[in-house]
Amino acid sequence: MTVIDSIKNAQSVLIIGHQRPDGDCIGAGLALKRVCENHFKPCDFVFDSPVPAHFSFLPRYDALNKQVCKEYELVICVDCADNMRTGKYIGYVQKAAHSYNIDHHKTNNRFAETNIVKAEACSTCEVLFDILEPLGEIDDAVAYYLFVGLSTDTGHFMHSNTNSRVFEIAAALSSRKIEPHRIASNIYKNATYGKVKLIAKAIESMRFFADGKICVISIRLSDLEECGCVLADTEGLIDYGTMLGSVEVAVCITEQNTPQFKVSYRSKGLDVAAAAGVFGGGGHKLAAGCSVSGHYEDVVRKVVKSVTDGMPL
Repeated sequence: MTVIDSIKNAQSVLIIGHQRPDGDCIGAGLALKRVCENHFKPCDFVFDSPVPAHFSFLPRYDALNKQVCKEYELVICVDCADNMRTGKYIGYVQKAAHSYNIDHHKTNNRFAETNIVKAEACSTCEVLFDILEPLGEIDDAVAYYLFVGLSTDTGHFMHSNTNSRVFEIAAALSSRKIEPHRIASNIYKNATYGKVKLIAKAIESMRFFADGKICVISIRLSDLEECGCVLADTEGLIDYGTMLGSVEVAVCITEQNTPQFKVSYRSKGLDVAAAAGVFGGGGHKLAAGCSVSGHYEDVVRKVVKSVTDGMPL
C-alpha cells in the first residue's frame, strides 16, 4: 500500500513537521496537505514551534499549526530526522492506526510504521516528488510547494547536494505555473529590517578556531529581543560563516532557554554529522545539528572540539 492509498483510505490525516521548520519541511507538509484536500480528506499540518513569519508569502500559510480534527487515523511525519523532532506531537504517531515517516536524513531512526527515507535525496520534497509524480498527484499548487523545499534545501541550487536529478525535478516543477523567480525573490530577497540587524550581529559575533578553519557564530536571546526577531529568523545565518574562503566548517550557536543552545554545523568537506552525533544530534555529512546544554563558553569549547576531533592531523 502506498502513502496515497493510505490517504484515500483514511478518515482524517495529521501531517507533522519538525521543530523550527525550514522551507523543505513546510514545503513538503503543505504539498501533502494539498494532496489530501484533493482527495477530500480532512488534514491538518502542525509542528511544535511558532509559525516562521518569513514564509508568510506561501499560499495557505494561514492554515499552518491549526488543528481542526481531534483524532487522526493517519499520521505522516515530514523531514523529521528522528521522533524527538516531532516534539509534543509524538503521541499522535504512537496512537495512529497508520503512520508514515518521509525524510532524507541518513541519521533517521525509522520511528514510524512505514518509513520512506532516502538519504541520497537532496530534500524531503525530492522524496515526495518521486512518490507523487508517477501517480499524477502533482498539480500547480503541489509543484509550488515542492519547488520551495527543493530550492531551500539546496541553498537555491548552490549546495553540494545539487546534482543532475535536482535540476531534472526543478525543470519538471517549473513546467507548472509556479514562477520560480518569484519564489526565489520571496525567499531570498524579502528580509525584514530586524533580520538585517540580526545578520549584522551574527557577523560581529564571529570567532575563529583551528587557524581560521572553524568559524563560530553566536546568537543570544538578548540579540533576538533587541532585533525584534524570533528563533526562526536565525535560519541562514550560518551561511555567512561558510562564505569565508578560509573556513572549512561554520557553526551557529543559538541560545534557546538557558542553559540550552541549538547548534548548527555546515561543512565544505568534513563530516559534521559525526560532530553533531557527539551530542545526540545528526543530519547530513555537510549539514547537521544538535542541542547542547551548559554555560556558553563551555558549549563553545565542546562544540569546537567536536569538530577538531574529526579533522585530519
